[in-house]
Amino acid sequence: MEHIDKIKALQAKAGIEADGIVSSKTWLNIHYLLFGSLPYDINIDSIIKSIQKKIKVRIDGYPWHKTWDILYDLLIVKAEKSDVNKSIDLHNEEMLDNLPEEVVPFAKELITLAADHGITIRITNNTKNKFVPKDSNFTGNEGNYSIYNFGLAFDVKILEKSVADEPESDSPHYEKIAKLGESIGLTWTGNKKAYTTATDFVLRPAWAVRMKEVDMVKELCRRKKENINLLAIL
Repeated sequence: MEHIDKIKALQAKAGIEADGIVSSKTWLNIHYLLFGSLPYDINIDSIIKSIQKKIKVRIDGYPWHKTWDILYDLLIVKAEKSDVNKSIDLHNEEMLDNLPEEVVPFAKELITLAADHGITIRITNNTKNKFVPKDSNFTGNEGNYSIYNFGLAFDVKILEKSVADEPESDSPHYEKIAKLGESIGLTWTGNKKAYTTATDFVLRPAWAVRMKEVDMVKELCRRKKENINLLAIL
């Protein structure tokens, strides 16, 4: 595969235009895919070096072929193999089918990370999610919406081995699940002092980290109206 095709594949995964042109937008989105967060230093040379350090190649700020090869292998090839090799039970498969496409990779990764730590979780309906009607014009009524109107949240419950097929609402493992979720860019909305009760994760877009809630919702409305990926860094 040509390197430009690998670049296009990475851009497509990030939800931005797959044109093969490596712009600052491309690097910001690759950083987000790799780290689950935006970089503190938005200097492109610094971003490239932090990515190279993460993937353990020569740290020189120049995206030579080895950099693209490893990024493609890590974010595309291995991710696809992980989806095939990691068993996701029927319940979670059905729940994933009903989540927005932007949220699915995060939910899958959380299921996988939990399994790697010997914890089985179930994705459940988030009762706060009230999807915006497809025919909404999103004009002048943004104040009526919240992040939950865009499906950027899901509940999790832990399936204890001692109780066959019955998720537990209270478990000491929720603290671990909360930290695993936050390590991949999700926000745990539960009680961080107790960490024992089932609750939901919210996927706040990286581009909205420094935004007020009302401004974030306006941008989500715009993206929904124009059919733009909700998470892509534009």
